[in-house]
Amino acid sequence: MTKVGGHCQKSFSFLIITLNEETGATLEVVSFYLVNMAFRSILISEATKINLDLNNIVIQYSGDSYRINIDEISTLILDDARCLVSLKLLSELCEKGVNVVLTDSSHRPVGTLTTLYNNVRAPKKNKEQILWGNSVKGYLWTEIVKSKIQNQRDVLLHLDKVEKLQILDDYFNTIEFGDATNREGLASRTYFKELFGISFKRFNEDIINFCLNYGYQIIRSKISQEIVALGYQPSFGICHKNEYNTFNLADDFIEVFRPMIDYYVFKILSTAEEEYLTPSLKGKLVNIVNERVEYKNNTYKIHNVITFYLQDLTNFLETGDLSKINFPKILWNT
Repeated sequence: MTKVGGHCQKSFSFLIITLNEETGATLEVVSFYLVNMAFRSILISEATKINLDLNNIVIQYSGDSYRINIDEISTLILDDARCLVSLKLLSELCEKGVNVVLTDSSHRPVGTLTTLYNNVRAPKKNKEQILWGNSVKGYLWTEIVKSKIQNQRDVLLHLDKVEKLQILDDYFNTIEFGDATNREGLASRTYFKELFGISFKRFNEDIINFCLNYGYQIIRSKISQEIVALGYQPSFGICHKNEYNTFNLADDFIEVFRPMIDYYVFKILSTAEEEYLTPSLKGKLVNIVNERVEYKNNTYKIHNVITFYLQDLTNFLETGDLSKINFPKILWNT
C-alpha cells in the first residue's frame, strides 16, 4: 500500500497519518510525524527505510510506503538509529537545502547535514566574516543579551511569576559593552529557577531539560542551515569562540529564541504526563518552528523569522547599519 501526504483541515498542532486503515494505528504511535505548514517538518521515530524516487522521499514501514515531495520539506529529523537512509537521498536533501537533523542513541539531536555549496559567494562572505570588527561584534552581542533578558522578563511576567523581575531589570540595566560582566549568565540562572522552580538545574537529566535541549537543537540546526545558506561559516562566532564547536555563530544568534522555547516547553509540559521524551512530545517540540512571533511589527512563524533575522544581523555586521538590528518577540495570543 502506498500513501501520499495531503493537507488536513483539522486544527491539530501536527498532522497524523493512519498507518493501518483497519486498526486505526497512527504515526503518533508507530512511525513518524508530519508537522503542519504543508508537511514542512518530518520526525522519523521508528525503524524505516528511506529512499529517493524522482523528487520524492519514499518512507517504507511494515510493507507500506509513503511518498512526500522533497520541495514540501524544510526539516527531516532522523530519530531512530535503525533507520536506513540512502546516500542518494542524503545528497539530494543537501542540494535542496533541507535541514537534516541526526540524533544519538538517547534520541538527543547531535548533528546536522550541511551542503558545502549552498552559496556561490561563500568564499567572499567568509573573508568578510573574518574581518568583522570587534566594535560591531561587541555592540551586537550587547543587544542580543538585552533582547534575551527582555524576553525572559516577558515570559515570567506573562506567567505571573513576578518575584524576581526586579533582579532581571537590574541585570538588564547594568549590562556593559560586550556583556563583560556576564549579565546574560546571571539573568538566566535567576530566570530558570523562577520559571521551573527553585530546585531546577540546567543540564540535569530530567524531562524539562530533555525538552529544552531538544527544542534548542531544532532551532539551532535551522539557524546553522541559514548561516551556511547566506555564505557564512557557522563556526566563527561573535561571542562564542569554543575551538571545538562548529556552531559558534549559531549559538550567538539563538540566544533571543531561547526564552520562546522555554515558554513553549513550559506550556507543553503543563499538560503532559510523560516523564521522558516520547514521540508525541518530540512532535510538539518540532512544531515550535511553526509558532508565530512578532518581528518588525509583523507576525511570522519562527521558521520564517530565522531567515529574516539572520539576513538583518549579518547585514549589520557587514555595514554597521543600526537600523538592521531587530529582534523577535513572543506573541502571547498564540
